Amino acid sequence: MHSKSLRLLWVMLIIISFIITASPVKAEKEDKAVKAAKTQLVDPNKKIKKVEISQMPKGDVAVVNGVTIKSEDFARELFGVQQQYANKGEKLDEKSLADIKKKVLEKLIDGELLYQESVKNGFKVDNSTIEEQLTKFKDQFPNEEEFKTEMAKVKLTEPALRNQMTQVMTIQQYINKEFVEKIKVSDEEIKNFFETHLKERIEEKLKQDKIQDEVGKHLDQLKEKGDIKRNI
Repeated sequence: MHSKSLRLLWVMLIIISFIITASPVKAEKEDKAVKAAKTQLVDPNKKIKKVEISQMPKGDVAVVNGVTIKSEDFARELFGVQQQYANKGEKLDEKSLADIKKKVLEKLIDGELLYQESVKNGFKVDNSTIEEQLTKFKDQFPNEEEFKTEMAKVKLTEPALRNQMTQVMTIQQYINKEFVEKIKVSDEEIKNFFETHLKERIEEKLKQDKIQDEVGKHLDQLKEKGDIKRNI
């Protein structure tokens, strides 16, 4: 259960980490993040490989409109990305790690900018909603002690987890209202996308199906004409 719980925690953190840049979902369906965490446990018995954390900058890594982004938040995000590479057996060289650090920092800045804009426009998440989501997440662990133990391993406190969930859910509301509900896709755009990206794939698939069918028919003819003896 130990490795399963740790893997579950990492999946949840990955969901929280990347949901800002992923396709937004409706706020009333936010509890699906917890379900997704449970279903994405690839191998509960697989031990998570140890990742060496590179030296982190001290203090704040960025200041966004007067709001600081702490080095510990940066370190936690970076560690999560390194963990993903390690679990796939991939080792990061200095250049790759430097590029990832830049992307992690920009993602944190993006998240803070979107959160500030969300709050500015009057969006907020009730504490009861946060507690409900947190409870659902905790329920995936055998007990409170196991939950706290795994949280400590990734240097994440419960208040910090609440803050992350609050930020993400608030941003979801903002994006849904300002973009999802307003942006429409025209029939012409669908047609152009189909002709550009999907037509060739469909054509190739149909062609392969026909080839397979014709080869099958040809084999049937060869079997009828041929002298075949089967011993089993």
